[in-house]
Amino acid sequence: MEISYKAIVIEEIEPNLFSRSIKQLNTIDLPNGEVLINVKYSSLNYKDALSSSGHKGITKKFPFTPGIDAAGVVTFSKNENFKKGDEVLVTGYDLGMNTSGGFGEYICVPADWIVKIPEGLDSKMAMMYGTAGFTVGVCLNEFARHEISPDKGKILVTGATGGVGSLAVAMLSKIGYEVI
Repeated sequence: MEISYKAIVIEEIEPNLFSRSIKQLNTIDLPNGEVLINVKYSSLNYKDALSSSGHKGITKKFPFTPGIDAAGVVTFSKNENFKKGDEVLVTGYDLGMNTSGGFGEYICVPADWIVKIPEGLDSKMAMMYGTAGFTVGVCLNEFARHEISPDKGKILVTGATGGVGSLAVAMLSKIGYEVI
């Protein structure tokens, strides 16, 4: 499917000298993934800041579009689990590092990178929580799986001033854990 769209593009114009600009691109040039997503929201992460400045430990292929997470609507799918119009999110894997990321209006990714946005949440709220919130959600699922409930004792959150840590403190406190 061929659609023209805008994206932030980071280019290496000479060794260790990078430019950042908004460019007009075409979905035909995206990686050959299973699902094409019209990105509605992304969030800014520390890793995005590093890759946008040309940090070679994060991104190795230039030009590229940063954005390690994205939420939006399925435009086209080769996978039966995702249909046109589904609200979805992508976080992690190689998105926004060496695979065109959420700072573009479209991404094309493998189906196993995608999660349907749960009922009661929309694309905007999903990215307000972002990768950090998703990480805390995975942690809370593990708590439930291992029967770690608020009555089992206090929960220590290290790195509580960072993205994941601050959301962990807020979310754990909200559901009744005593956080230290």
